[in-house]
Amino acid sequence: MKIISWDEKHGRMLLEAENRDDLWCLYNVLSPGDLVTARTLREIKVDDKSSRKPMTLKVRVENVEFQPYTDKLRVRGVVVEGPDEFGVIGSYHSIAVGEGSEVLIEKERWSKHELDRIFKASSKKPLEVLLIGIDSDEVAFVLPHNYGLELVAEARLDLPGKQEPSKREEALEERIREISGKAKELVQRLNLKAIAIVGPGFMKEYLAREVSSSTKVKVYVDSASTGGYQGVKEAIRRGVLKRVLKDFEVVEEVELMDELLLHVSKGDGKAAYGLEEVRRAARYGAVDKLLVLDELVRSPDPELRSKIEEVMDMAERRGAKIKIFSNLEEPGQQLKSMGGLAAILRYSLDLEA
Repeated sequence: MKIISWDEKHGRMLLEAENRDDLWCLYNVLSPGDLVTARTLREIKVDDKSSRKPMTLKVRVENVEFQPYTDKLRVRGVVVEGPDEFGVIGSYHSIAVGEGSEVLIEKERWSKHELDRIFKASSKKPLEVLLIGIDSDEVAFVLPHNYGLELVAEARLDLPGKQEPSKREEALEERIREISGKAKELVQRLNLKAIAIVGPGFMKEYLAREVSSSTKVKVYVDSASTGGYQGVKEAIRRGVLKRVLKDFEVVEEVELMDELLLHVSKGDGKAAYGLEEVRRAARYGAVDKLLVLDELVRSPDPELRSKIEEVMDMAERRGAKIKIFSNLEEPGQQLKSMGGLAAILRYSLDLEA
């Protein structure tokens, strides 16, 4: 996420969504009543002929829909500002926000968790993934950042020709061990969470087996027409990095739900769920980890949204970690069945007292 400007006094923030994760961030930040301004296409009728014209419109948000398979965020609401000659003010319109879109968001009040999500999305920290592009000629080690790709190392394999199969096999085994050792060193030194190995043919699977046996991180394998740095760039265009990062989010959600349900099953008083239980725990400063379903954060009911924001603010002020769950994944559905709001507590709390 790129923050182009931030007018804290008037609650106006101009942003550029740089990737799918930024769209997901905006989906969880936008609420009914917010104002969103962006370039869009609007169907206009002139002399009984319809055409789609580009224009800048400002809408008062009524609902937001995330479309994960089209990488689009649709913001629907009533137009409050637009070109006078087309008579669009007062009508409904959906703004499609995609990668590369600039949007101006205006809120009467930005909550702390909303600002935290935006500023976190705009940070330039490494993405904790190592990408390796390999074929029979070369290998490249690449670290992806929000601002671009960092080529950490690359090398030629220099294998003997296919006319000497035994020597080639022996040299290949040695190179694979060396490459796996380098990957292990980078994982440990940089505290990485995953490795994605891409390239053509069997080399990627060969390396993946060796890396999996020597590291504890999850290893992904994907195809590319070539190895090296160019193979990594090709695999990123085809979505391998998005798949890896999406898994990170789901894995974290699964782990938190498992922890919550363990406390529930043990009956040790260190789990709370439902609005009233969690709100009481937050008032006591007992919340260590707060689990919130995205549907509640963007609920069309302003009273419910206010209560959820109150709980989140109380928990954050006392150092709680907040995780917003996607209702598109299984952990989110589990959380929904528990009221959409739950907490793992720092200490046992008698919530029935």
